[in-house]
Amino acid sequence: MDNNFGRLPVLETERLLLRRLTPDDAEDIFAYASDPEVTKYMMWSPHKSLDESLTFIASAMERYKIGSPAPWAIVLKAENKVVGTCDFISWYPDHGRSEIGYALSRLYWGKGLMTEAAREIISYGFDVKGVNRIQAMCEIPNIGSARVMEKVGMSFEGILREYMIQHGQFRDMKLYAIVRKNRRG
Repeated sequence: MDNNFGRLPVLETERLLLRRLTPDDAEDIFAYASDPEVTKYMMWSPHKSLDESLTFIASAMERYKIGSPAPWAIVLKAENKVVGTCDFISWYPDHGRSEIGYALSRLYWGKGLMTEAAREIISYGFDVKGVNRIQAMCEIPNIGSARVMEKVGMSFEGILREYMIQHGQFRDMKLYAIVRKNRRG
């Protein structure tokens, strides 16, 4: 399993370009990251200023520099606009597994964009990085996120009770995963 993310590649799908974040993306990031509906089920709070979005981008850029997993900007090609991020939020090379996470502007929910992005990241994980298992989690009421996981071929594996603290409270999480031998297409 390849553990170096120093050369995070540009990935492309029919409607999306997945690339590194840059400081020029701050306004696009802030537009969705400041939306309480987008962050409702996230482990992070809404961005209160453009500086918070710039700090997020700076953190991603530092991770690119040291070769750690870091987010891809999800760019809607038709608008040349960053509408979200998707990345490997955890990486366990000794166990051949990883976890993906994602966020998407509410303006683009229900259009299949996150499914398209996540499918591409999953393919990259299996085909390029040599992962055997990719998982993702969401809070039980986050139906949209659960649907993305199902659409990319992940199977529901169970409920992790009081697994995460979100906005000061323990939350139950639904766990989904896909393993290489069960991958479709």
